[in-house]
Amino acid sequence: MTRVPGLVIAVCLLMAAPAARADDEPAAAPPPPSAAEVHALEGRIQQLEAAAHAASRPAPPAPPPVDPGPKPLDVREPTFGEFDFAWMNGNNPQPPSLLQTGPVTLSLYVDTYYGYQFHRPIDHTVFPTTTAPRHNEISLNLAHVGLDVTGLDGPIGRLYIQYGSTVETIAGQDTTTTRGFYLTNRLLQNVQQAAVGWHFHQLHGVNAELGIFPSYVGLESYLPEENWAYNHAFMSDFTPYYFFGFRGQFLLTQRMKLELWVVNGWQTFGEWHETRAGGYLWNWRPREWISLVNSLYAGREVENDPSSLRLYTDNNLQVRYYKNPDPHARVRSLAFSLVADLGHEHRGDAPSGWMGGAQLAHHIEWSEKWKTGVRIDFYNDQTQAISTKFPVGSAYALPMPGKLVVGGASVTLDYWPSPWLLTRLEYAHRQANQPYFSGHGGITGPNGVLPVDPAAQAGFTPDLVKRDDRITFNLTLRL
Repeated sequence: MTRVPGLVIAVCLLMAAPAARADDEPAAAPPPPSAAEVHALEGRIQQLEAAAHAASRPAPPAPPPVDPGPKPLDVREPTFGEFDFAWMNGNNPQPPSLLQTGPVTLSLYVDTYYGYQFHRPIDHTVFPTTTAPRHNEISLNLAHVGLDVTGLDGPIGRLYIQYGSTVETIAGQDTTTTRGFYLTNRLLQNVQQAAVGWHFHQLHGVNAELGIFPSYVGLESYLPEENWAYNHAFMSDFTPYYFFGFRGQFLLTQRMKLELWVVNGWQTFGEWHETRAGGYLWNWRPREWISLVNSLYAGREVENDPSSLRLYTDNNLQVRYYKNPDPHARVRSLAFSLVADLGHEHRGDAPSGWMGGAQLAHHIEWSEKWKTGVRIDFYNDQTQAISTKFPVGSAYALPMPGKLVVGGASVTLDYWPSPWLLTRLEYAHRQANQPYFSGHGGITGPNGVLPVDPAAQAGFTPDLVKRDDRITFNLTLRL
């Protein structure tokens, strides 16, 4: 653009002056603009010209986005993230939690029940069992609140605090807590899980953790809501639900993981001898409809026998052999779970012996809300090395040593009025080769666990029978 000469500016200023009316006195001619005013006007015009020129130019292109590079393999292809495995026994069938905020996922679990044992034990104690251990009472089986921390590109951890009768039937039976001070059931039995560790972006993910973490030896989950049956099979009741120590998880591919354990003992907080226990577990899921698990455990577990050695292998096959995608089909899916275990305990001060058993469970999903589970199982423990003993604090011992052979069957009907609420009705039958289950006279004596007069217990023998039949109604809320 051409600059405007000062003379033109002056003329414009004169023309802009108001004209004199005819009846007004002749106005004096305005003085010509000074050089300073003209210079100021020229500067202002130059600024306006520069702004107009800048506005007429196109905006410079935005810089290209910075490529962060490919995401780590464990983020792009998480192990077991390719398919939906909610159908499996021991897995949570619910959708993702509603209580997730950033890297923190909260958990709320409340499991209540009413149980009726047909022998009607007068002390209301159902023995042996780890689930629903009270007869003819409305009780709290298990409640927990917890949180998981993930997604922080490294740190991982969890803390679950638990209450209920399951706490007594499982963690409350750990006798290693009597070895010295500062390790008691009172201290740790209300901790369901507590672990801290680190996630490494190697393979499809590697986790290293220290603390209390769940064990899946025996297959069934610690939480009954995740299983196809409410009462646990003998194999699950006789094997660990938790470990205390180190766990390394190696997520080898999208469809396979390997776990290595170095722990204090067989479902114990402490240890009886100056050696660690340990083992491994691998799980391969090549397709959505199949899962294979193999694990091995080794440890010295007997209190006064440092030469003892327990070896135990747990093996599981799960197959969903039918699936109908039609939501209106009469049957949506059919699946089975087969578990086979084998172990041996060497003893230096007592007879050594084999142990092992199997269970077969079948699951029918009629609809999104209605499901049925059927299970049969048996177990043989030659020396009663791992079978359930009388509760800690009992004044009595099982009257018959030697080989224990047990078996059972159960039928479970599930109704899910909501994905977050489960109602269950279950009938279970159990039988043994020797008296092993609570009879009508109970197992605690006429005056209960803590009699006012210990002499009143004289002559009492726990009433044990060879068969056990029970009905359980369960209501579980999980968020």
